[in-house]
Amino acid sequence: MKASELKITDFLTSTKVQFTIPVYQRNYDWKVEQCQQLLNDILSIGQDCDVSNHFIGSIVYIHNNGAYTSSQIKEWIIIDGQQRLTTIMLIYLVLYHLTKSQEKNDLADEINETILINKFSSAPYKLKLKPTDNHVSAMEYIYKGNFSEGLGYFSRLVENFKYFKSCITLENLDIVRQGLDKLMFVEVSLERGKDNPQRIFESLNSTGLALSEADLIRNYILMDLESDKQNIFFQYWDIIEKFAKDDANNESKVSDFIRE
Repeated sequence: MKASELKITDFLTSTKVQFTIPVYQRNYDWKVEQCQQLLNDILSIGQDCDVSNHFIGSIVYIHNNGAYTSSQIKEWIIIDGQQRLTTIMLIYLVLYHLTKSQEKNDLADEINETILINKFSSAPYKLKLKPTDNHVSAMEYIYKGNFSEGLGYFSRLVENFKYFKSCITLENLDIVRQGLDKLMFVEVSLERGKDNPQRIFESLNSTGLALSEADLIRNYILMDLESDKQNIFFQYWDIIEKFAKDDANNESKVSDFIRE
């Protein structure tokens, strides 16, 4: 295990890397209230010359030494911090679309090519952040900006993107960028086969959104499996999730079933 303090911008500008949210992770669940708090923090530190950095927690990932995707891209499996990482990526997507629409092409290209995508990847999906499969379409929808067509289903990703889009303007663009550049976190890199991701994950999960019993069981079963073996999730666990879901409130009832 290696741990180091790092700027979020330095992490996101890593080259030939894909940040993969594994299938066993819970869905992206941040609501507008949490997005609002993060944006307020970014705006506050962005215009405060006396603040040089702002700590936002940790991001923990598993890497396989020497393992690459078919496009020669290193895959980092995010096991903690995906809510923050995904939300910050949504902010950068807003900055990308805003600068592009205002013909600030140099800045738009910089955001796109250094943070959002793997420029030289030959894979159809080029975005650095790869969410769980049920959110991949939403992420591509946001990136391509085909908002007139509609996604066809509810996505927290799209809802939060729209929130940030309504708040970030040309007037506060520079402040947002300065604030993002001050965000710091602890990067925890785990090596498969040497470290114990499950134990580390549970010990670090004392902040942020609380894990349910279902989250803990799912992670325990699937975390140690290689990516190509995690289709067990779609064969069994995903079916359980679908049948035990409260559609009216968009909530899983698996934990209720386990407790009973």
